[in-house]
Amino acid sequence: MSDEEIYDEIKKYFRIEEFVSKKVHKKYGERAWMFLCPRLLHTVLIIRKGLGKPMTINNWHIGGKFSQRGLRSNLSTIFSSKFIRGIMYLSAHVMGKAIDFDVKGMKATEVRDWVEENQDIFPYKIRLENKMNGKPIRWSHLDVYYSRKNPKVYKFNV
Repeated sequence: MSDEEIYDEIKKYFRIEEFVSKKVHKKYGERAWMFLCPRLLHTVLIIRKGLGKPMTINNWHIGGKFSQRGLRSNLSTIFSSKFIRGIMYLSAHVMGKAIDFDVKGMKATEVRDWVEENQDIFPYKIRLENKMNGKPIRWSHLDVYYSRKNPKVYKFNV
């Protein structure tokens, strides 16, 4: 798919508000799509279509509690708390290459397993957060950071 086709297709399933914070949306509106990596959006499309189930990234725009699960700007609380402590923060979320999400009716472990079992349908390498402090993470984190040494689907622990 071309970038233009990816951007056109993703809008059939998601609104920009689902990928960005309220502050980003207020400043950029629909233009905020430009901050999101087409490889990420293509990967999200494949998952959404493949599972055939709704995905929740950010839901602040409908009164939900999630606002930092997509693109993170330098004004986000996650970013600023690290900046104040002098910690470099080059997260894939800041680069528009990551989302955290839930899939309706599925546990995060099931989503990760599905992605791994269907890795041949993805044109890019994918990284998935797997465990935090030895326990499976309850949400799905997906990013498209590239490392030559990683397998097609790379599960990593934090």
